[in-house]
Amino acid sequence: MKNIIIVILLSTLISAAPMITAESPTMPPPPATLPSIPYSYNGVNYTISSTNWTNFFNGVIDNHKYVTYNWSGISTQDSIIFDMNYTGLNPYGAELVNALSNTGSPTVSNMTTAFKAIENHSSMVKGYTNIKALDAGAYPGFSFSKPAIQPLMVEVGEYGAIIAIIAGMIALYFVFNRKK
Repeated sequence: MKNIIIVILLSTLISAAPMITAESPTMPPPPATLPSIPYSYNGVNYTISSTNWTNFFNGVIDNHKYVTYNWSGISTQDSIIFDMNYTGLNPYGAELVNALSNTGSPTVSNMTTAFKAIENHSSMVKGYTNIKALDAGAYPGFSFSKPAIQPLMVEVGEYGAIIAIIAGMIALYFVFNRKK
């Protein structure tokens, strides 16, 4: 009897293993100044400076008109655009700069236009567009990023899986403990 319970518990743990995910890497805090990123628009070379990036984050990412999640209190907010070492752009940042190269100089207005142009593109976060990832508190340029705000269906689905596992264990207990 003890062996059966052990087998049931082990099989339950093995079946639940896909639900256990690896922890996301720790993101380092941003440097004092953000990297300058060059790009070209209609043959004119521009550089997005640290000040331009700060204006973009303040005017677009922190503006609840565009992004509903409160990114302003998060120290790693700059990782929305930059790679983990803050030496270059992540895929979302590169996509934004590419859209900006079709828009114009690095003003907040043009950066907002570029932001809106790519908001419905697929992000690196599985199952999310760029804007949905940002609205959920996930970094659209990193595949390991998990939304801070889970959709209700995900939460209900996780609870349903746990309830199903417990119900299965109870059912198996009574099946194997029947008196013959």
